[in-house]
Amino acid sequence: MSVRPKTHTTGPKPPFWRDRAKRALIFQALLIVAVAAFLLFIIGNTQANLSARGITTGFGFLTNTAGFGIVQSLVDYSSQSSYGRTFVVGLLNTLVVSALGVLAATVIGFTVGIARLSPNWLIARLASGYIEIFRNIPLLLQIFFWYFAVLRAMPSARDSYSLGEVVFLNVRGLYLPEPLFESGFGLIPLAFGIAVVASIVLILWNRRRHIDTGQRLPVGWISLGLIVGLPLLVLLISGVPVTWDVPELKGFNFRGGVTV
Repeated sequence: MSVRPKTHTTGPKPPFWRDRAKRALIFQALLIVAVAAFLLFIIGNTQANLSARGITTGFGFLTNTAGFGIVQSLVDYSSQSSYGRTFVVGLLNTLVVSALGVLAATVIGFTVGIARLSPNWLIARLASGYIEIFRNIPLLLQIFFWYFAVLRAMPSARDSYSLGEVVFLNVRGLYLPEPLFESGFGLIPLAFGIAVVASIVLILWNRRRHIDTGQRLPVGWISLGLIVGLPLLVLLISGVPVTWDVPELKGFNFRGGVTV
């Protein structure tokens, strides 16, 4: 008696609109086409409207004259500078403010944190009060307080607080003397770099000397003398190639110096 093997017969394949995988691909393709068509319509419509109003697009405006001044700038800037240079000035000012903010926040946070752990009852309570007050008051309210209660309470330019007639503080900002470096000043940073390298070499030599002989030199004071004394000596020898642009009240505001 023989047994016939079972044969599996497959029926006709279903049409593609009944295949779930193919339907998913078709719907995704249609969605991509619809999104692309919508974006092309938006772009074309925007360009047509801009052209009708005489408005040009692109980055060519960066070469146009800005026409306005910026109080604080790390690079040369005037109202005749381009928008591109204005962007550079704004970027540099942002980096400076960010760096100063990070440094100040680190110093204040570290100091207050150490003070809170102090065994002195008064210092620990003051640090705890500082933390609780500033942590529980919304930042927006703090900004309003510093602006309206502190900055807006500053005097006008004519009634500025002054320190030795060279530093002025008023509602418009803090005015500081600006150093103007003359020829020969580049030797001073060079002397400072040489002093730092020499101090590092001296510290490494003193460490090896201590391992070999057990003797140690006061390299801390020597390094401090090198780092401070060598640039100061070069400064005096070069004739102090630095002048100061002191702020002066002219009209309704100060001119010259650096404004913060």
